[in-house]
Amino acid sequence: MFTDLSIKNKLFLGFGAIVAIILFLLILAYNNFSKMSEASRWDRHTLEVLLETNKIATNVLEIQAETRGFLLTGEERFLTPDINEEKFLLENIRRAIQLTADNPTQQARVKTLESLTANWLNNVIHPLIERRRALGKASDGVTEQVVRSPELASGFQSVSQVRSLIDQMTDEENALLSGRTIESAKLQKTMSLLLSVGGVLCVALASVVAWMLARALLNPLNNLTDAVGKIAGGQQSARAAVVSRDELGKVTEEFNRMAQSIQDSQANEAAATNALRANVDALLDVVSKAAIGDLTGTVTITGSDAIGRMGDGLKTMVGNLRILLNNVQKAGIQVTTSATEIAASAKQQEATGIEQAQTSIEILSTTKEISANTTQLLKTMEDATAVADYTTNATADAQQNLKRMDSTMQHMVSATDSINAKLAALSEKASNINSVLTTITKVADQTNILSLNAAIEAEKAGDAGRGFSVVATEIRRLADQTSVSTWDIEQMLKEMQSAVSASVMGMDKFSEEIRRSVGEVRQVGEQLSTVMDQVQKLAPQFDLVLQGMQSQAIGASQISDTMMQLNDATQQTVESLKATSEAVHQLQYAASDLQSSVATFSVNA
Repeated sequence: MFTDLSIKNKLFLGFGAIVAIILFLLILAYNNFSKMSEASRWDRHTLEVLLETNKIATNVLEIQAETRGFLLTGEERFLTPDINEEKFLLENIRRAIQLTADNPTQQARVKTLESLTANWLNNVIHPLIERRRALGKASDGVTEQVVRSPELASGFQSVSQVRSLIDQMTDEENALLSGRTIESAKLQKTMSLLLSVGGVLCVALASVVAWMLARALLNPLNNLTDAVGKIAGGQQSARAAVVSRDELGKVTEEFNRMAQSIQDSQANEAAATNALRANVDALLDVVSKAAIGDLTGTVTITGSDAIGRMGDGLKTMVGNLRILLNNVQKAGIQVTTSATEIAASAKQQEATGIEQAQTSIEILSTTKEISANTTQLLKTMEDATAVADYTTNATADAQQNLKRMDSTMQHMVSATDSINAKLAALSEKASNINSVLTTITKVADQTNILSLNAAIEAEKAGDAGRGFSVVATEIRRLADQTSVSTWDIEQMLKEMQSAVSASVMGMDKFSEEIRRSVGEVRQVGEQLSTVMDQVQKLAPQFDLVLQGMQSQAIGASQISDTMMQLNDATQQTVESLKATSEAVHQLQYAASDLQSSVATFSVNA
């Protein structure tokens, strides 16, 4: 039954069995491992409970030691250590209550322990400490009073009960720990046994599956290998035995069918080879004669196979070769005659080409001179265009400057007119001042006359008019000074009027000169405008001439390039004619060789 399965099914069946056993072992191992993990977790829980009970016992002992030290010495330092033991005692009891939530018996004991410790602290420790503090630090008889305290006796009983509860809790947790340790050992032993047995089963099953697969795969492969070796050694009738119905069995059947086909094909090829050898010998006879120049042989092999088609082709080739050789013999004479004529024509064309090359060289040199002159003339026209542009720009700048000068002179004319107006006003003011001075002079004369009359009247009055005489004298002297000053001012005004008159005349002449200059500037501006218009009209003409010269320069350059190309072409033509002449000579030699070679063939059938 196993031999009828396919290779894929065999592999799936074998490896599937191994995977199934491995999965089964993994499930069992995972189950045991989970149990071991659970047991380890409970062991750790038990150890935590034991640790808390030990801490509670340690806290009780520490509180007893601190209280005893204080009762004996009365020093407060025993009651204030670095660690608050009462606080840690209460915290450890609360943590123990949380840890024993899974064990009602243990939790009841912890709660009993909590009430006992609270009663012990409140009814024994704290009252003893308060009584010792009331006694102070005196040492005489203090110890006896403390020993006789009723709290001390009840304290010993409470501590005994606390220790008894702690011992009970410890014994129960140790018993639980021992039972769990035994169970963990059993689980470990079971795990080891399971892994050992499972590993042995896996190895045994893997060995069986490997042996069966090797047998199912190697036997057909060995049969095929033996058959192939026999066929390679020349035993064409060798066949492989079919031992299974899987893929290798099918391969073996196909191999046997292929071997039979190869044997039949070799027999057919041997018969065809013999017939082919006879036909090839006949064809080789004809070809051997044709190789030595005898084309009189005939091909009698025909047919639709490759040799028949080769015989027909060879027959046609020999016939065509006979016709070709006849034509070649006839054409050899014509080629020799034509080659001679071509050689003569080539020599004549070579001489003509040399003359054309010389003429092209002369034309090329003339064209280069024309191109150089055109280029120089183009540079000259470009300079003239630049000068015209510069002249246009300079004329425009000069026209702008003349316009600004005209504006400035107009301002100067306006300023001159303003100055003339102000000088006229000043002359008028001076005339007014003269009239005022005339009035002042008249007033001074009248004052002088009045002072003279006053002096006369003062003389008439005698001593009573002496003071008035002095005043009259001073007024006359003041009137004289006013007359002198008025005369000086009048002289100065006359001088100023003469200066103003001269200035007005000078400004009139200056205004006239400015007006004449403005007219000249305007005339020069109009002339510059005319010149600029003419220069601007000249610039487009220069541009047209420049464009024409550029076109001529480009044309001359193109002509020069064309002549150089023509010269190169002429040189190439001369070289080609020389090569043609040489080829004609070689053609003559080839025609002679062709005639001598064709003469060796026999084409008469």
